[in-house]
Amino acid sequence: MQNEINLNNKKYELIEQVDNIAVVDSFVKKNKVGRGNGEARLYLGSQQGQHDFNAFFGDFSPKAFFLKRDFEDYLNDAKFEYEEQEQGYQENISEDWEIYKNELANLQDQEYFTIYSALGTQDSARYYIRSDDDIWEYFRKVMLPVISYISILKIKDENQNIFFLFRPTLNYFYNKNYHPAKIREEEDKIEQDTHISEEKKEQLVQARKGQGEYRKKLLEEKAECLITRVNDERLLIASHIKPWAISNETEKIDHHNGLALTPTYDRMFDQGFISFSNEGVIMISPYISPLNLKKLNLAPDRKYEIPNIQQRIKYLVYHRDNIFKK
Repeated sequence: MQNEINLNNKKYELIEQVDNIAVVDSFVKKNKVGRGNGEARLYLGSQQGQHDFNAFFGDFSPKAFFLKRDFEDYLNDAKFEYEEQEQGYQENISEDWEIYKNELANLQDQEYFTIYSALGTQDSARYYIRSDDDIWEYFRKVMLPVISYISILKIKDENQNIFFLFRPTLNYFYNKNYHPAKIREEEDKIEQDTHISEEKKEQLVQARKGQGEYRKKLLEEKAECLITRVNDERLLIASHIKPWAISNETEKIDHHNGLALTPTYDRMFDQGFISFSNEGVIMISPYISPLNLKKLNLAPDRKYEIPNIQQRIKYLVYHRDNIFKK
């Protein structure tokens, strides 16, 4: 099956996909950074824009669904933001995470719902959809505005039935691994530790930025992007495999906890859209559509030469288990 994806041990063919629909403040039910009252319809974009939504949704007859595990992944990623609230929310939402996590236990593995067009009379060029089902209300509750996104996959099962899969994701800068409050917490801890020399403190901070001795040693191993083979050092990022903020003191500056990547692939790796096996075989998340994979010149099971890979296996295992979006 061309463009095949697997969901809960069932095969589907990906027909088309709409990515990165921003969840705006007016849509969420409670977690507001503004003062809007909220509305149940979700804004997808302009009908005159890059997507023909009328063709994508057709008569809305196919069922839509969320995956329970996607909500679980989203809430786990968002926990630190619920607690620290880097965005200026209108009310304290720190206790809501536990409530939504408990409600998650009652969901089915695949929660089906019906969607329909919700175009307004005054804004016909703006494309909206909505649903009246309970899972839609749960979706509106748990999403954090501005930093959350939805991808919608139009898929077909082996019986030729068409569905719309809705997949929520969080801007990775706000998850527990890269959250600004977490970074500040770690930097403050280093600064206040009287047992660490000033030179070592500088090394630790420079490593977070992918600079200093950490970058120097990483590029001495191989001064090129392991995927693109680009060897202009101005275009290379010294990325951490296990994120700096949750690494111990040794791991933070261990250049074996690093990969040299160009910016696009560095971002994909940090966000968990790609990872690597212990043999250097690339692993690609189902969150990236096959259409975009072709544009990125990525193919599943392609092997890359990772320098001193045996020294990096423990970090790659961590990345696959905790960062990679399965």
